[in-house]
This record gives sequence, C-alpha cells and structure tokens, in this order.
Amino acid sequence: MRRTLLGAVLLSAALLSQLKAEPKVSGRPITIRAIEGLQFDPPRSKMDPGQTVLFRFLNRDPSDQPHNFIIIKPGSLEAIQKASLQIDADSITRGYIPEHEAVLASTKLLIADQSEEFIFTAPEEPGIYHYVCTYPGHSMVMYGALYVGQKYGSIEKDQNIPQFARDRAVRLAEAKKAVTRPKVRRLFMKEVGPAAIAVALENDMNYCWDAGNCRLRYTWSGDFIDEGDTSRSNGNRQAGIKGEKFWDGSGNELTYTIKFDDPEVKPDFKGYRLIDGKPEFKYTIGGLEVTEFITSTPDGIENHINVANAKEPVKIYTKGNIAASAGKREGDYLVVEPGDATELKLTISAK
Repeated sequence: MRRTLLGAVLLSAALLSQLKAEPKVSGRPITIRAIEGLQFDPPRSKMDPGQTVLFRFLNRDPSDQPHNFIIIKPGSLEAIQKASLQIDADSITRGYIPEHEAVLASTKLLIADQSEEFIFTAPEEPGIYHYVCTYPGHSMVMYGALYVGQKYGSIEKDQNIPQFARDRAVRLAEAKKAVTRPKVRRLFMKEVGPAAIAVALENDMNYCWDAGNCRLRYTWSGDFIDEGDTSRSNGNRQAGIKGEKFWDGSGNELTYTIKFDDPEVKPDFKGYRLIDGKPEFKYTIGGLEVTEFITSTPDGIENHINVANAKEPVKIYTKGNIAASAGKREGDYLVVEPGDATELKLTISAK
C-alpha cells in the first residue's frame, strides 16, 4: 500500500512539474507563410514582452523551394546572414540553422506544403527580433520583423523588412483602392465573424450582411473594406471598414431580421444569387421563406424584403433610423401585415 501511495505521489509530482515547465499560451497563434519570391507573409508581426504564443510556419512556396524559420536577437540579422553562408558538413543535418548565440527559436527545414508549430515566449526586452530563412542563398532577402513591445510604422517605409515586402504592400494597397462596384466579398469581418458578406454598392455605399444570423449588420459610405495589410496577420485576419459607418444594427447573436417569441426558432441560410452583380439573400425561419435584396441610392441603402408565405403579422428588426414602406413600429421592431410583408422596403439614410 505504501509503495502504491508513494508511486502515486511521485507520479503526481512529476505531472505537476511537467505542467509547470510548459509555458502558458497567452495570445492568438501567429501564422507565417513562405510564399513565392523568397518572401515571408506577413513580413512583420508583433508580440508583447514576455508573451507566449503558438507559431505556425507553413511552406507555401509554389516554386518548391525548401525553407526554415528562425527567430533571432535584435541587431543580429547581418551576423546571421553571414553565418548562413558558412556551409560545412553538418549544415544539412542542422537544417542549415547556424550555430549562433543569436538564434532564439527555429523550425526544421521544410519542403513544399510542409508545416511546423512551436511555442515561443517573447523576451522581456522590447525590440525588433527578426525572423529569417537561412537556407543557402535565402537570408539576404528572406527575412521579416517581429516587433516585441513596439508599434508598427507605415509598412511601405519600414526599413526592418525587405524592399520586396514594401513593394508588395504598395501593390496590395493600390489594388484595394480599385474597387469595381458592385462587389461581393465573403470573409471574416470585425463585429460579425466568419459568416460575414461584405458588399460594395454603387453610389459609394457599402454594407455587411451576416449569413449566420441572416440579417443586415451595418452600413457605411465611402471606401470599401480594409482586409488587413501584410503587416497584420496571426492567421485570423479580420477585415474592417474603410469609410464612415452610418447605421449599426447592433443587437446580439439571437437578433434576426424576423422575430419570433420562441428563442429556439433560428434562421437557416439558403445562399444567395446575383442580380446585376448584387446578392439576393435567401433563408427560412419558423416556416417563413424570406429574401433580402439590398440596393443603394445617392442618399443611402434600401433593403427590399420579401416574406412570401406569412399568415400572420411579421415582426421586422428595424432598430435606429430606418424608414419603412409599411407597418407599425413597436420599439426596435416593425409589425407588418402579411400582404405588406411580400414587398417591404426599408430605407436607411446616410445623411
């Protein structure tokens, strides 16, 4: 019995020691990709001093080049670049990682489509800790900057990243400005999540529709969206708006366009079709078949809602400054008779 108890105590102590030894991850994962042209995407990322993060390194270079990923101390980039050119018999065994005191963390050498994860705790000392690929011939151009406890400046002028990366950021910024309207983008939007559908309409009007909750979430005028430049990536990019928001649907995750008193009634998104380049959304909720088709005017947004088979008055979420072609307002909702619900127009003014 004593031996069994002693063994259990020793086992518990060993497990506790192991748990204490493992650093606690305190931030979102950071994903870095090797891409075509001997470049890292993103070419820079950031952490807080002492923060522990899971790094994911993916070799997505279509030219089948092998790559590794090494985080190094501030001010050591030139030394590591020189060390990477010193090839000896053991270089292949080490995955071309220089034996240098500036190396803080590293992956093995990855061939195309391979990936590796590791946990990294940022040093307490703020600074710019470069990451670099040291496969022979790569390090002079294939590096990025890990900002620890420091803010970014303009990526186009950032001398801590290669000229290739600065030029690429300029091209991406220019491409984002050239928005052909109407335009539909399915992506991860701030305040909405991965089910967001962002739409750029004529008259410089834009909106975000939530396919998860089947409702209009917010509208804005001016430029379309900021998908995040290559300086901001942790594998979970969230796009934000670039113009000026003029209506916010607010509400919570149980707020839908059509309201039922039963909280178990939820919408079921059926997709959308394009009409003149603009999406007409279709979904069902509580037995009702609904479409929403959103257009623009020089003054704002018009949401054309069709509830095809209503037998009783329908409650439509119309929080804020929304004018309606029919119905009677009750708080944040509009009560619409079945006949009027087949052709209801909600107008949101941008002025």
